[in-house]
Amino acid sequence: MKKSVILKSTMAALLALLVAFPAFSVKLGNKEVVANGSGTRTKFGMTLYNATLFVPQELKGAADSAIINADEPMSIYINIVSGMISKDKFVDAVSEGLDKAASAGYSSGDKQTYINLFKDVTIVKGDKFNHYYIPGQGLTITHNNKTLGVIKGVQFKKAFFAIFIGPKPVQDSLKKGLLGQ
Repeated sequence: MKKSVILKSTMAALLALLVAFPAFSVKLGNKEVVANGSGTRTKFGMTLYNATLFVPQELKGAADSAIINADEPMSIYINIVSGMISKDKFVDAVSEGLDKAASAGYSSGDKQTYINLFKDVTIVKGDKFNHYYIPGQGLTITHNNKTLGVIKGVQFKKAFFAIFIGPKPVQDSLKKGLLGQ
């Protein structure tokens, strides 16, 4: 197995532990990240997924725009808790979220690149996704600790994080939870 695959799988597993034990921290891109906050995405009264935002200690509790615009290691961890989420629904929701982020000024030309990462993915209840950003490398997307791909540059990271904590978030209560409010 390649060294980079092992490293990425290890990082995803460590971030999964942080969800269970948020008092701990882990290094991501040579910087420790800590849980900033967690929230739940609901729709029509149903819980779809839980999410946790990890940021460097100096960004813990920072404003939404400071976190989005920071070129610092960080992560959004998503745990699917509903059997109602399929690959198509997940990808459509992210696509819609990226469109909303773009309308708020966080545009990225990499939406289709992100969508293409899911062509061979099946999503079921209990699946875990991690979207972690490392400066100079980009946003790495994992599904159940398997790396789907990396989207280079900070622009896509900004657009992706804006889906959750930007001016037009997917859900206000989820945004507040991720920001620790």
